[in-house]
Amino acid sequence: MFHLFFTFSFLFSTVAADLYICNGTNTINAPANLNSTINYPSSWNESQTIPTYQFNQQCRWNIEVPQGYFAFLSLNAETPTNSSLQLIYANGMIDNVVGNAVKFPYFFLAPKFSIVLQANSMKSGQLAFSISYSKMPNFNPDTHSLSATDPEIISDLTACVITAPTQVSLIASNTANFLFYPYNRLFVVFDGSSPNATCLGNLYQALASGKQLVSSGKTLTVMNLLPAMSNLGNFIMVQDHSNVKQFANYRLASCISTTDCYQGLSSVNGTTAVVSLSKSASYLKSATIDPHSNLNVYYGSIKNSNLVSSYNSKSTGFPQKLNNYMTTFVLDSNTALLELSFENLMTTWNAAYDNRTGYVTSPNFGVSSVYQSVIEAISGNDYYNYTTKVINHGLVGNATLQITTYDKSGNAIDDHIYNKNNLPPTNQDVHSGKTLSITYQTNGENTTGALIDFSIAKISDNGTGILMLWVTFAISLLFL
Repeated sequence: MFHLFFTFSFLFSTVAADLYICNGTNTINAPANLNSTINYPSSWNESQTIPTYQFNQQCRWNIEVPQGYFAFLSLNAETPTNSSLQLIYANGMIDNVVGNAVKFPYFFLAPKFSIVLQANSMKSGQLAFSISYSKMPNFNPDTHSLSATDPEIISDLTACVITAPTQVSLIASNTANFLFYPYNRLFVVFDGSSPNATCLGNLYQALASGKQLVSSGKTLTVMNLLPAMSNLGNFIMVQDHSNVKQFANYRLASCISTTDCYQGLSSVNGTTAVVSLSKSASYLKSATIDPHSNLNVYYGSIKNSNLVSSYNSKSTGFPQKLNNYMTTFVLDSNTALLELSFENLMTTWNAAYDNRTGYVTSPNFGVSSVYQSVIEAISGNDYYNYTTKVINHGLVGNATLQITTYDKSGNAIDDHIYNKNNLPPTNQDVHSGKTLSITYQTNGENTTGALIDFSIAKISDNGTGILMLWVTFAISLLFL
């Protein structure tokens, strides 16, 4: 019977006495009884310390995997510097094992896999492993048909077949618990409509590469080798490849911390895009961007109508609230480092200060939805000129947009309410006050949402700016 151990153990009861030699190629055939476990070295078991091998030797183990089965490898190793340990899959893909590995889990399909050790250094290393076999699970897939434009999130990865108009693009998320990260290897991707198609790799390899897995035709299959372990909190995002084929690197953001999540983007060898998903508002805390490079931010799929902002090395619009479930960052050249946060930063997001820029968006901007209403307030200790520009007003039916500034006592100074019959100006508009409030209400209408850019300039303390503020307030009273 096939057994898995889901925790890593660092305690062993005995110590190996001699260095062993494995030089050359070794063939390990599947046992007649596939319920039994193979240990290497044969005298070792997982309750013992990892045996030490002699340096300056090359070893290869070719391990048979019977048709209709898959192999589970529990790997224990310590590989010195200048030595290498590789695992080679049946499709030719390679996993490099670096440093220490204690009961690291790997899964391999028929007909075989290989372990290759290049012990080059003058320092001995350690290596031992056990192999078990289990039958391939029954294949009863869910089916997903993709549109030509929109991505889809799939969280049930027991077995699914995905079809796209041209080709399927797949990127993977990490597991909810980082300790289960190695078990992304359980989820295998096939280039076709069944597990009989060519294997493209597993989700662990997809995450490590930072690239898409792309079908050669219109169909892709994902299958979990252990359906009982489907609830790991990971998922895939799939879409028609024509939407994202321009990217050399395209991946989901992977974050351990919800407070400070750093994402490096490199477009040295082609344009890179990173997708961040969040069920609640997230924040772009900072962006360090190389000179002469541009970072574009899209809500939802990547198209001009979904572009909400662009940044360069001189941008000051941080922190920026990202008020959408799916945000895509696209870097055109060189490198950038983004700092994201998935915790509430209202204290800093709502703070007004001199030379600040930013934007306010609906929560589902770019997609027709009734859930587009948003209320934001920016306020500081001084009086400011708030310059706004309505990029997309979303004013259809009964939807309204209100832009208001207030004095320190909470009295409205400059108040504008817009609707489909009274549209906002297309150019920049300046509103003076201590607090800026932007309120967009759909009032039950399906809209594509609102997008309003803003910039902030502190009003001079020499009295001239304050005088102009109250002149503006007085003039506004004449029209009440």
